[in-house]
Amino acid sequence: MDKFTFFDVEYANSKNKAICQMGVLCKPFDSSKTYDNELNIYVNPEDEFDEACVRVHGITKGRVKNEPSFAAIWPTIEKYFTNAIIVGHNVAGADLDALVKCLRRYNFDVPEFYYIDTYEIAKSCINRFEVDNYGLSCLCEYFELDEYNSHDAFADACANAKLFYTLIEKYAINPLTAVKKYEAHETREFSAYISSPELRKKVSEFYGILRGFSIDNEISEREANYLVEWKKENTKYADQREISEIIEEIEDILSDGVVTVEEIKDLQRIISQYLEIVESSPITLATQILDGIMKGITHDGMITEEECKNLRTWMYDNIYLSGHFPFNRLLDTLNKVLEDGYLTQEESLEVMSTIEELLNPIETTRKQILSVGGKRVCLSGEFKFGKKTDVEAELIRQGALVEPNVKKTTDILMVGDLECKSYSNGSYGTKVKKAIEYNGKGSNILIIKESDFFSE
Repeated sequence: MDKFTFFDVEYANSKNKAICQMGVLCKPFDSSKTYDNELNIYVNPEDEFDEACVRVHGITKGRVKNEPSFAAIWPTIEKYFTNAIIVGHNVAGADLDALVKCLRRYNFDVPEFYYIDTYEIAKSCINRFEVDNYGLSCLCEYFELDEYNSHDAFADACANAKLFYTLIEKYAINPLTAVKKYEAHETREFSAYISSPELRKKVSEFYGILRGFSIDNEISEREANYLVEWKKENTKYADQREISEIIEEIEDILSDGVVTVEEIKDLQRIISQYLEIVESSPITLATQILDGIMKGITHDGMITEEECKNLRTWMYDNIYLSGHFPFNRLLDTLNKVLEDGYLTQEESLEVMSTIEELLNPIETTRKQILSVGGKRVCLSGEFKFGKKTDVEAELIRQGALVEPNVKKTTDILMVGDLECKSYSNGSYGTKVKKAIEYNGKGSNILIIKESDFFSE
C-alpha cells in the first residue's frame, strides 16, 4: 500500500445507498507531496431518490440524470481504492457500505478494502466533554479548520483530509496502527432497484395480472403472448437475482410453446417470494395486485362469470382493503351483477366498463375548466408547464389558492401531463385516489389534466 485515499459519498436513498456523488482525494503516504488526484464526481444512481436524502445534500434526480452511472465510472477510479488505505469519517458504516452495494449491484468484484476511520480516532483522543459530538462538522470547528460545505461529498472528503492530518500530528499517532480491514456485511436484503417504487409496482402488478389470467383456470393465446412482452420489457433487470429468477421461469414456461394454468401458478409463487423481501405497505401492495388482477381478467377483452366469482372471492379474502379505492366500488359492482347467481352479457359489459373506469380514473373523471379564480387547487404529478413551483406561481397569479394536499373542500385537483413513475396505483397517485374517495362521500372535486387548463 502506497497511498491514502480520502473518500466520501452522498447517496440517493437510505435502503440501497445508491451513490449520487463521490469525493475522492488520493495522496502518497509522504505528506509533503500534493494530492495526485482530486475528484468531485456526480453519479446517476439509476435508482429512486428519498426525500429525506435530498433534504440533506440537495442533489435531485434532475441534477444527475445526464451524469454517468457508477458502472461507467468505477473502471476509471478503481485504482484509487486498491493498494491504498481509505480514510473517511464513519467510513465503514456509510461510505464503504455504499460503495460495496454499488459494486455488487453492477456485478463488479469487491476488492479487499483497508481503511482508517477518523471518527474512531477522534473518539479515542478527545474527551467527550470537550466537544458537542464527534461529527465531522463539529470536529472541524473544534480544531478551527476552514469552514466547508457540509454534506457535499467532495467538500467532506477535503475536510476529512485536514482533520486526519490534524489528528495524527496533534496526538502523535502512527496512522498505520489505525488501519482496519473492511469486512463487508451481508447484504441479502439488498437488490438493485428494489427501492424503486416503479419496479415494485411493476412486479406486484405483474403478479396480479397472472392471478387474473389464471382466475378462470384457462390461459388464452393472448395471455400467453403477454409473458413474451413482459420478459422482453424487463430483460434490463435480468442481472438482479430476484428478477432473473422470474425471467428464467418465464423462459422455461415458453420453451415448449404451451402455457398452462399450473405453470402460471408456479410463476406466481416465485414472484411472491420477491414480494416478501421488498419493503411496501400491505395496503399498497394488495392494491397494486388488485390493479393487476383487473388488467389480467380484462386482457382478452371479455369477462366471464367464473372470473367475476373468483375475483369476488379474492376480494373477500382481502377484505382489509375495504375503504381503500378502488376496492369498494368494484366489490359493490360484483355483488350487484352476481346477486342472482349468474352473469348476463349486459352485466359482463358493466363489469368491464367499471374496471376500465377504475384503472383509468383520471381519464374518466377529468373535466375541463376555464378559470381557477377563487378556487382551491391541489397539484399532483409532474408537469409539462414546468416545475410545480412554476405551476403554483401561475395559478396564484390567476387567482387560485394552491393547497399542498387534497381536502374535502378542494375544488380542483390538477394532474400533470407527464407520467409519474412513482405512482403507487399505476396511472394515478394517492391524491387522485383521495379525491375520488372524497367525491364518493359527497365532495365535488374536479379532477383535470394539465392540458385541460394550460393550452399549448
